[in-house]
Amino acid sequence: MKSTTIVFDAITVKRQSTFAFDVWYANHYLRPALAGGTFAGARRYGSPIRGAYLTIFEVAQGASGDPAAGLRPQHELIESVERYVGDDLGEHRAPGVDDGILEADIAYPVFFRVPAQHEKEFNAWYDEEHMRILLRCEFWRMCRRFRIRNPGPQTWTHIALHYLTDLRALESKERDEARATPWRERLAKHEWFRGEYRVYHRHGGAMGRG
Repeated sequence: MKSTTIVFDAITVKRQSTFAFDVWYANHYLRPALAGGTFAGARRYGSPIRGAYLTIFEVAQGASGDPAAGLRPQHELIESVERYVGDDLGEHRAPGVDDGILEADIAYPVFFRVPAQHEKEFNAWYDEEHMRILLRCEFWRMCRRFRIRNPGPQTWTHIALHYLTDLRALESKERDEARATPWRERLAKHEWFRGEYRVYHRHGGAMGRG
């Protein structure tokens, strides 16, 4: 399942967290969220380095209002919550790749803070050059791009959600090439261009409404 709006929902837990939090997260957080009708489904990820629980919620077609309004996790082991609603800016796939890639083992979100006056060029660079090069890598299969809805001051404005089949993608010659073009070097001179890069691994299968 794939929609045009997502909720990026990352929860960081205290280091002393236990298996009990996994049970609470699955049964008392995700299950009620998916039963409410706002989401068509979700995919769950984790980051051992960050101690993070990430769920990418796919917002149901026709859902109104703020899709993240009902997500209010409360647990003594939660250290912080990071949440963004993203609206579709398009996607890029390698030749022959179908929706099965949504179940890829690795999600690689990249966050940017793009000023409005630079958004047109930023989008053109990402769509016309950057992804064209990255998708030559056999492990770099798809990217979904989103504009963050109602970003506040000093928060991210864009998410590029990459789907990888192997972490060797991040050491590939294609990635090196994509990061060394004259167009990218010109954009990289701007302070705002410095993004944040994260790696998350799939946790279980896709989840649908309960």
